[in-house]
Amino acid sequence: MTLTEHSVRERIANRTSVSQPTDFVLESGRTADRSRMFDPDVSPYCFEFDERTLWCVSTPNIAGATFLYQAQRQYARSVLKVPYDALPEAPASPTLIFSIGRCGSTLLHKAFEAAGVRTVSEPDYFRQAVLQRSRDHRLKDAVGSATGLLQCSVIKLHAECNNAALLVAGAFRAPVVMFILRDPVDWAASVRRVTRDGDPRRAANLLRVLLVGLDVLTREYDVRICYYEDFRQLTAKYVNSLLGWMGSDARIRPALAAELAVTDAQEGSIVSRTSLKDVADDPAFRKAFHEEWIKVRPAELIQRLELPRL
Repeated sequence: MTLTEHSVRERIANRTSVSQPTDFVLESGRTADRSRMFDPDVSPYCFEFDERTLWCVSTPNIAGATFLYQAQRQYARSVLKVPYDALPEAPASPTLIFSIGRCGSTLLHKAFEAAGVRTVSEPDYFRQAVLQRSRDHRLKDAVGSATGLLQCSVIKLHAECNNAALLVAGAFRAPVVMFILRDPVDWAASVRRVTRDGDPRRAANLLRVLLVGLDVLTREYDVRICYYEDFRQLTAKYVNSLLGWMGSDARIRPALAAELAVTDAQEGSIVSRTSLKDVADDPAFRKAFHEEWIKVRPAELIQRLELPRL
């Protein structure tokens, strides 16, 4: 169970790719004490599956990062390699925020943070594990144990985590599960602006795939379903009702909620309003997407969960 720490010599420039060991070129390592992984400058970054090791990174203070993995990649000073066997136990009941993406999950994350809740946005070892599609049941254990190093109670997940939602949720004994939705046409228009992909059929199929995560989660857990339209104009009443449901005693002040409501939760990122200001809306795309969505929308799921807004 030897831990080693390696200074970062180089890092990749890509800010949004799935986190993996090839993101860094490292110097030779030095032995580190097991207690090092609990230091406040250390956070879990990615797995090295073949070596059954979790890579953690040491960074300056990046608390409040819009996307944790991007800040980790940009500011990592060293990598701490931790064998699975040395990891702590998984937390029992974190709140997991699943979503279809482009639906205000970052805004809720910021609101919970402003209320004083310890929350992180998109630790990427979850997405990496999901895309691994491993049949090794021990990967689920590793995901839970890695989360023991996050020292937080709320985790906003990348939308791709819907592809193996039960792997993520099943890493914990009794997770609190939330899923955020949005009006399908508005969602598709937002995705088009970010991806510059104007294919309405591809967007409709993507949304159907993302909703598979909601389908499987609701068959195993009591999922709190939220709509972006219900908190787009953020209010303390709405945020505090969610905090109460989560079992948190934290509360946000109305003035602070009002302040967050008029700011861009993703400011400073490559998907901020400023970054996308030159990408105009496309009414023709909206119409075409609506026509495609009517063809492929998951009617059984919509009926079972009573989701008429989808």
